Amino acid sequence: MTKKIIALFFAVLLCLSMMVSAAAYTEDYIVDTENIFTQSEISELSSQAQMIENTYGVAVVFCIISETDGMSVTEFCETSYDALTDSPDGIVIAHNISEKVYSWYCAGQAEKIFTDAVVDNMMTLYDENESYFGGVKAVLTMSENVLKSAPLTQPTKGEEKPTEATEPTTEFQRVERTLPLVVDRAELLSDEEEKALLARCEAFTAEHKMEIAIVTVNDLEGKTYEEYGDDFYDYNGYGYGKNDDGILVLFKPGADGERALYITTHGKGEMNFVDTYRKEIYSAMKDLLVAEDYNGAFTAYLDKAEYIMRPNVSPMWLFVLLLFGAVGGMLVTIKMTSKNYSVYKRDAQHYARPGSLVLKPDAQYDSFLYSNTQQVAKEKDSSDDSDSGSRSSTHTSSSGRTHSGTGGNF
Repeated sequence: MTKKIIALFFAVLLCLSMMVSAAAYTEDYIVDTENIFTQSEISELSSQAQMIENTYGVAVVFCIISETDGMSVTEFCETSYDALTDSPDGIVIAHNISEKVYSWYCAGQAEKIFTDAVVDNMMTLYDENESYFGGVKAVLTMSENVLKSAPLTQPTKGEEKPTEATEPTTEFQRVERTLPLVVDRAELLSDEEEKALLARCEAFTAEHKMEIAIVTVNDLEGKTYEEYGDDFYDYNGYGYGKNDDGILVLFKPGADGERALYITTHGKGEMNFVDTYRKEIYSAMKDLLVAEDYNGAFTAYLDKAEYIMRPNVSPMWLFVLLLFGAVGGMLVTIKMTSKNYSVYKRDAQHYARPGSLVLKPDAQYDSFLYSNTQQVAKEKDSSDDSDSGSRSSTHTSSSGRTHSGTGGNF
């Protein structure tokens, strides 16, 4: 009897301890119904998600599931939101590995921050990773980068709400690039073509210390091609070095008049790819894109960029060549002059064959008494600007940074 009472006591104690442990976790940032992650991996991912919410006040929850009880994945995310987090601002992302589909649900400020384009970028990173753990970690890292640049009005966790209204910060904060240099969301390229273009972009970037990128999309999400291209460059962390030097071409396919091609540059890209050069790239790509030769168009883009960035002859070498030319010219002149023994004659009679030409004494000289020369200035074409070839017109993007750009619909 005593043994039974002791056993019951320990059983109740164990249950109480488990309840206390469960109460310590008020949010489940990582839901893994398929036991894909190890406990240490779940701990690491949860710690990263916890840090994001503590810092920015936005919860990021990721679920890997295979059953949704007859609901769509989107419905699952929406109905599970309140059960998974008590934050008014957050996003729940779910990947149904049995149906191979994913979806998400946003609440509060997260609706404006995690747009379709942003989440698509996050899931592209997730898909491209070799492991589920690496994929979810990439999603959390990009979420953190996006939140760094987002104008949040909510105080972070642990802070008191300010008594007076404060203006949200709109200052752009630089993020690290997590997407590749070739992003083919419109699926216009084969895997082989995409890999070949990516290799060339990476080689160009390494050689010139300036990123070059290719992006295709099917939807500009209500923005102009200029707005979408500039924002994609800025908010996805494109550009080399501390000044984010680079050039990016954006293409949206469509029917005649609905296609959009835009070339945006920033930093050193603005100085190297001035207005004239961008127009050359645009012209080189346009007909190929109309003909749906997408690989040919992007190859032409890279060919033009490499040609424009070809190394110029050093001024020192030009000086040396001119010096050698001058010395060589002097030597030739001296040699030719040393062999000239002729004596200057004033009259042409000295050079005439006797009897072949008769000149009258008063006709030995011709005198030109009058000369009238008129000069007419050449009219300058109003569209001709001698500086246009070396100028790069700029504009300000939504991030507050300057860009140069060339684009159009066709």
